[in-house]
Amino acid sequence: MDIAEALADESATREAVARLGWRDASRLASGTAEALRTARLRGLAVGTPESPELLPAASAALAELLASPAGSETVDEASLAPLPQSTERAHGAAQLAADAIAALDLAPRAYRDGRGGLQLGATTVRRIAAELHTEQAVLSPLFEWMLALGLCSPVADAMRPTAAGRVFGLSAPLSRWRQLAECWLAELRVEDRAGILTDSKSYATPKTELLGLTVEGQLSQLGLLLTHDDLGAAADLLAASLPEEVTGVYLQPDLSIIAPGPLAPADEQALQAVASLERRGLASSYRLSEASVTHALGTGLSISEIEATLARLSLTGIPQPVEYLLREAANRHGRVRVREHPVRPGTIVTSQDPALMDALRVDAAVAPLGLRQSGEGALVSSASRDTVVLMLLDARYPASAENATGQLVPLRPRETAPARDLRPSDAALRFADALHDEATRLDAGDDAQTWVQRQLEVARRAKSEVTVRVDLGGGKETTLRLVPMSVAAGRLRARDLAADVERTLPIRAILEVQLADTPDTE
Repeated sequence: MDIAEALADESATREAVARLGWRDASRLASGTAEALRTARLRGLAVGTPESPELLPAASAALAELLASPAGSETVDEASLAPLPQSTERAHGAAQLAADAIAALDLAPRAYRDGRGGLQLGATTVRRIAAELHTEQAVLSPLFEWMLALGLCSPVADAMRPTAAGRVFGLSAPLSRWRQLAECWLAELRVEDRAGILTDSKSYATPKTELLGLTVEGQLSQLGLLLTHDDLGAAADLLAASLPEEVTGVYLQPDLSIIAPGPLAPADEQALQAVASLERRGLASSYRLSEASVTHALGTGLSISEIEATLARLSLTGIPQPVEYLLREAANRHGRVRVREHPVRPGTIVTSQDPALMDALRVDAAVAPLGLRQSGEGALVSSASRDTVVLMLLDARYPASAENATGQLVPLRPRETAPARDLRPSDAALRFADALHDEATRLDAGDDAQTWVQRQLEVARRAKSEVTVRVDLGGGKETTLRLVPMSVAAGRLRARDLAADVERTLPIRAILEVQLADTPDTE
């Protein structure tokens, strides 16, 4: 009943309308069927699902919310940012999103799930930003959107891509940009939209710059179309400006790899599995190194598979220095071995090379693993086997996982996280069941009596007048003007304003209560 009373309060309706984003508010004002159905679920409209009708208070609040300053809808297109710059940024955002998904496979990424919701920590985002050669301020909102879209989710002790995230990484850049733009539109506030149309320099954000909606604070054609909820036209404009995909790369003797244009998503993913990204652009560069090849071997790829990938993508064949690097990496692979501890949770790290063991003991890069000397001449850690191997690979040690019998086994860093379950908790479902059972148990008379008691209690707190209709028995009724003084034990004690006496009435005898508009001041 408290919830029903709050929903019936016009101030609560106005607050609910004020929380609407610009797109929801504008679609609701235009009266689209889908927007009205959503408004009904939010308590802003009444009627059947087939023909909902907006509440008068909601309609008035909506008109007030969308009242914009004169001229805010008109923008001089000559003042817009150059289209090539904005579309280049939009394409970069789509590529960066795919790189961010791929980065979740390269090493364990810590997360936290607290009062602010599921999120990657600032240190984790900063580290990924450094790997992708971008800024934390650019990457942070991107991960917010990725979490909102369900592209990544926790599994075990790390953040991993979900099945939707893997599909996203392999989808066309235009599709990726559209999904990110949808997220921006969903969170666009009415006042921010008006501001970006009238003063884009002040209202530009890292998100608008990332998507190409603004370029150094200057509104672009893409931004103008999105602020008018025309995502289709913006996507068409971007599609006409996207560069064509290339079918191969230049693999050079200095171990650098040059992609003269954007690769197909599947080829991009295959290349990043064996080489590290050095510079992202329309022409991107990668670096093949002992560390990148060792990492690929640790994830389960064989030297022949790595060589086949490079041969398929290279337009210049495989130079001799690359062949030498692959042979050396294969020889070093497995010199540091990690297996699960047979007795307690954790891992054991061993190597036949004493120099490598000495380096592991003092290397600050692997200090978070807490490696310590064991009685058997090995090192032990409380971290999981996969975490240890991936962190050692990240620190450029030729680490690999082995099973209990000493055989090398591949890791599974491309583990796909299950979609996050956003259903209500078990406790909330049990509470809902209890409420349903209680409502079913009560008959209509008990429900009506409870509502009468609630109205009388509200009047008592406000010290306001009520008009009650009382059943006298034998088919007779009377009406009294009262000021409630006490509502307890199934009885009402109140002052009768007409007779100026105190009365006590059984609540079951009260058929109807009408609250006064103003408090009693007598």
